[in-house]
Amino acid sequence: MSERGSNSAMTVPYGGFVERVMPLADGLHDPPTWLCDRVTTYIESVTASTASGEPFREGQHQETMSGVETTVWALAALHHVRADAVVTGMRDRILVSLNAAFNAELELYEPTKNQEPGGVGRWRLHNDAVVRLGFELLGKQARGFPHGLERLQLFPWVPQGERSLDGWLEQVWSDDTRAAAKETFQYLWLYTGLAGIQTFRQLDSTSRRVLAFLESRRDAGSGFIGMECGTDLGWAMRGHRNLALNLLWPLGIGEPWLTRMIDATLACQRSDDLFHDGGMCANMDAVHLLAEYGHRTSYRQRGVRDAVRRCVRAVVDRLAATGGGYHFELSDAAESDSSNSRTTNGLAFVMFTLRYLQAMDPEARDDLGRVLI
Repeated sequence: MSERGSNSAMTVPYGGFVERVMPLADGLHDPPTWLCDRVTTYIESVTASTASGEPFREGQHQETMSGVETTVWALAALHHVRADAVVTGMRDRILVSLNAAFNAELELYEPTKNQEPGGVGRWRLHNDAVVRLGFELLGKQARGFPHGLERLQLFPWVPQGERSLDGWLEQVWSDDTRAAAKETFQYLWLYTGLAGIQTFRQLDSTSRRVLAFLESRRDAGSGFIGMECGTDLGWAMRGHRNLALNLLWPLGIGEPWLTRMIDATLACQRSDDLFHDGGMCANMDAVHLLAEYGHRTSYRQRGVRDAVRRCVRAVVDRLAATGGGYHFELSDAAESDSSNSRTTNGLAFVMFTLRYLQAMDPEARDDLGRVLI
């Protein structure tokens, strides 16, 4: 049987193998004291002094932005190092922020402006996913995802009815294939949520049709969906991770060409050991893919582990911000004035990345501090 055939038949646990090995609910395993101190000291420095508004800022300067996403990223950083006392002290303010993000019209934690037609490839459901993550980290129940396919009419960017699906796909895929893949998987993400579809076995004819279309756009060279001639490999890798994380893995859908995706992801690693553009999002995406697919095959196991270790060490060294936190963009790390740097978001993504490392590397689980040296 071909690699494509064997892997297509494979199913994965809900949320993927990383979530099974290192559940988000547990945070990091035995994080070193210096890391715990760095996180708590930094979060204290970006905590708003007034009880009104968002409880955390994106950076240490008073003028840096804040929003519900910033609140969730601060919470995620604290959760990963098990700073339970700090979280308990901020719980009520965090809940106010999360609840304020609810849009009663859409019944989602998502602003209506994100559902406007046009702008193929923009985030449509990202806010909702982030806010639900916040509730999960607090051990609280978010509002249920809305139900009923008739609600699709509230989202003018999606095809309205199965008859319009082919034309919609043709229009969306007429230009940037990476943006098209993002738009298409978000439609299927919304559709399956409204239809109450929770596993691949429950897929109906429409969702199977869209999924088959996405699979038909999987690149045979890299294994990534949305990677076509002229597409930057790094952006394709990052886009595919979002597609897999938010759509394929939650439904328990296996993927073909795992070894090709591992090769393609490793090809995005730079000479300085960072991935793609060197920013925190790129590094997190690459490490997550390598950790997840590394659990499904023994291919290049030692090389993958070593590449991830080098990346994580480079992140901790090169993206560390003065005063705590981590820069979201590599370019911010080189600026003498990085007052606008997203160091809270960067810190949270470092925590996620360390958890992915521990999921694939038993030595990092046993002694994270030693592996980071």
